[in-house]
Amino acid sequence: MRAARLAWLALLAAVAIWLVATRWADMADLVADARPLPLLGVLAASTLLLVPNAAFWSLALRGLGENVGTGTVMHAASRTLLTRYLPGGVWYAAGRSVILAGRGVRPSALAAVSGLELGLGAPSALVVGGLLLAGNSGLATWVPWAGAGLLAAAALVARPLMNRVLAWWSRRRGQTAPRPLTTLTLSGVLALMAAYWLLMGAVFSAYLGAMGTDLAWAEGSGAFLVSWGIGFFAIFAPLGLGVSEAGFIAIVGWGADAVLLVAGFRLVLLVRDLTLTAIGEATARRS
Repeated sequence: MRAARLAWLALLAAVAIWLVATRWADMADLVADARPLPLLGVLAASTLLLVPNAAFWSLALRGLGENVGTGTVMHAASRTLLTRYLPGGVWYAAGRSVILAGRGVRPSALAAVSGLELGLGAPSALVVGGLLLAGNSGLATWVPWAGAGLLAAAALVARPLMNRVLAWWSRRRGQTAPRPLTTLTLSGVLALMAAYWLLMGAVFSAYLGAMGTDLAWAEGSGAFLVSWGIGFFAIFAPLGLGVSEAGFIAIVGWGADAVLLVAGFRLVLLVRDLTLTAIGEATARRS
């Protein structure tokens, strides 16, 4: 897999060099109308994405019998945001788990919530994005249906399987098993996951507006969520890099020149991650 990732990154670098060499003027025109003040607003709004994500973790952990507040999870998340950029796709969840384990949360519950987030995340993005598009684009109809099927399968299997695994793990270690995950808790975390993706899509749509595009918010948000969800399944592409951008352009019918415009949103998220990580670490040292 490491070789596949390196090959993919090399291909992306070659494509980027070709685009810069042959279409730089066209790409520059697409970002020439960017407005700095609205972009700062998008950057500020992107920090709100930590709230539903932290609430997801907090609700799931409390459902398993762990007394963890949303603020505690947000602080742990802010300190580990940069692990999102490590290859593998699991280090962000692992980083939060290490910090929360240091606060007394059982590792078995943390592993369960990490798996729940990874299993529900991408299918939820496909479903929410597909509903926003609602047949008003060139998106193949099977894509959101496939997401719905994956999400339904994950939701149906997650609760009983997770409860059995946690019980087995606890018996093996001679520990008290976490509280069984209930249908009500599972419904709650699914609602929070949907809220997270709706907010993510809205932030991206606001980014497009700040860059001077006139794409309708439902189409922009929906296309972004579907392409972002597809990027999760491209395990050879770190954070779906290249796959998500190509998917978005294909769905909305834009040309390859727009790749710089779409990829610029990653720069906004990177600035957010650097800022929040610095704040999180400063707060942790002060505490």
